[in-house]
Amino acid sequence: MTAPYFNSAAFPRRVKLFLSLILTFILSFVIPEESVMGLLRPTLPFVASAIVLELLVGVAMGLVGQLIFAGIEMAGRLISLKITLSFAQIVNTMTQQKTDVVGNLFSLLAIFVFLSMDGDKIFINGLVKSFEVIPLNQANLKQAGPFMLEVANYLFVIAVQIAAPFLVVLFILDLSLAIFARIMPQANILFIAIPIKLLLGFTLLSWLLPYMPDAFGKMFERLFQYLVNLLGTMA
Repeated sequence: MTAPYFNSAAFPRRVKLFLSLILTFILSFVIPEESVMGLLRPTLPFVASAIVLELLVGVAMGLVGQLIFAGIEMAGRLISLKITLSFAQIVNTMTQQKTDVVGNLFSLLAIFVFLSMDGDKIFINGLVKSFEVIPLNQANLKQAGPFMLEVANYLFVIAVQIAAPFLVVLFILDLSLAIFARIMPQANILFIAIPIKLLLGFTLLSWLLPYMPDAFGKMFERLFQYLVNLLGTMA
C-alpha cells in the first residue's frame, strides 16, 4: 500500500484493499511455514506487537521506493523553476495533487520504466523475502533509521544529477543576461528572459528526454539493491 505504483491515488481504496486481500491469500501458500508458525505465540500482546512491527516493515519497504520517485519529481520541479514553468500547475494522476508540468512528465515516465523492469513483481517478491529473512516480530527497526537517512540523501543526489544540464546552461544564460542588462539598462530583461528560457529549456528537454529512461533504469536498479540492504539491516 505504500510502494510505488500500488499507492497511486488513481486506484480506488476498495481496489487497493481487495488487492491486499488477494495478495495475502496467494502469499500464504508461498511463505515458508517454519518462518512464521514456529515463532507464533497465541497471546494478545505478541499478536498485537507482531502486527504493528510487520506493518512498519512493509511501510519502510514502500518508503524506500517512494524516496526514489520523490527525487525524480524534485528534479522536474527544479527544471520547471529554472525554465519559468513552475507557475503552470497540473494534477498528478499518481498523487492527485497539483504539481508542475515537467515533474508530472518525469513521474509518469518513471512509472513506465518501473513497470517495464517488473518493479511491481520485485516488491511482491520482497514481501516474501521479508518473511524469510526477518523472523516474525523480531525486526530491528532501530537500524532502519540510519539506512533511511542514507536513502533520503540519495533523493537529493538524484534531483541534482537529472537537473544538472539545465542548471548549468541556464546559469550561464542568467549570467549573460545580467551582463546584457548592465550594458543596456533601458532593455526590459524580464520580458526578454522568459521566452529565451522557455525556448532553451524545451530544446534541452527534447534533446535529453530520450536518455531519461536509461537514467531512471539505473536509479531503479539501485532501488532494488536498497530493498535487499534494508531487509538485511532489519534482520
